[in-house]
Amino acid sequence: MTIPCPAPQWPSGLLEVGPEQDRSILLRSVAEIGDAAYAVIAIRMDRIRMEPDLRGDVPGHVYNNYQLHDMLDALLLYSEVSERSLVHLPTGAYVMLMIPATSS
Repeated sequence: MTIPCPAPQWPSGLLEVGPEQDRSILLRSVAEIGDAAYAVIAIRMDRIRMEPDLRGDVPGHVYNNYQLHDMLDALLLYSEVSERSLVHLPTGAYVMLMIPATSS
């Protein structure tokens, strides 16, 4: 039996929220399903290694506060990331996560 679900209202764009030296590594916005708000998070991925696409010209410690690998590890507990699951945007290929949004 199929249960009807309200259609999601997707954002028209995603905000770059990564570190100053690589803003587009992490994107974020809000989607709504019915009355519920969800954070849409996108991590730019290296399509060969299937891990966050950290820029080689940016020191690795710059990314430490963004928990990119932790978010990806949490996702991989429930699903696999493959080329087919990446969303291609002008700034790269992204894996997208949707989690309940925290209230303000």
